[in-house]
Amino acid sequence: MSESTQVQKEIQGHSGQVIIRPMCWHDVDQIVDEFNRTWGEGETVSTDIAELNARHFVLHYLIGTSRARIAELDGRFMGVTLLAMGGQPLLFESAQSSLEAVDAQLEVTPEGQQNLSRMIFWQRLEDEAEAESDVLNYAQAELKLFLVSADARGHGVGALLWKDMLSYLQEQGANAFFLHTDSSCDVSYYDHIGMDCVASRMGADHPDERSQRGDFYDDIFIYAANLSQQIERWGMQDKQEQLPTGVSRGTN
Repeated sequence: MSESTQVQKEIQGHSGQVIIRPMCWHDVDQIVDEFNRTWGEGETVSTDIAELNARHFVLHYLIGTSRARIAELDGRFMGVTLLAMGGQPLLFESAQSSLEAVDAQLEVTPEGQQNLSRMIFWQRLEDEAEAESDVLNYAQAELKLFLVSADARGHGVGALLWKDMLSYLQEQGANAFFLHTDSSCDVSYYDHIGMDCVASRMGADHPDERSQRGDFYDDIFIYAANLSQQIERWGMQDKQEQLPTGVSRGTN
């Protein structure tokens, strides 16, 4: 399989090839912008803090990432998947120091300190939910971020990124994968595509945490999927049929 995949698509008046390629470090800013656009808190925090919050999250995910793929059209960011695969080398050694620099900027103001504290608290709860589940006993990979640009939604870009990930996991011999999500996301999508909710932590059960978690989320979930079932669900059983119409790949 080649490093890049090209798909003929038309998205919002742009006719061209959607390219799925390896992520480079210079893509970080585009991912941060789209992350902020998708999950930013709008008027509840200042513009500068919202951008730093988004950058914190993206860098947090990149620290453990071993495979990162970007979808783009005419040079425009269309989506990304960040995957952590057990036993694979990490991609971005500078992610840790970059995260520390962002956190230092957040620490400068009371607003930034409060937001940083809430993000770290949230991430700790996610880690606890993961530890209390048995997902690490059977899943070899974690999808750390699955983000599709608002400009591309409904045009199949998410499906292309998802199939690209499934194909890679199949080649690596994985049996299952999982992801963290929360009530700020369209959780029903993962139900729709046949993933199983293997852990949940409902905010209503922990009202004492409200001040610590703020408005970042209410409920935390872990979804997991059997890879062979996903391959079947997406019609990828025959490797000759894995590529959608219009997709071309090289030989390497």
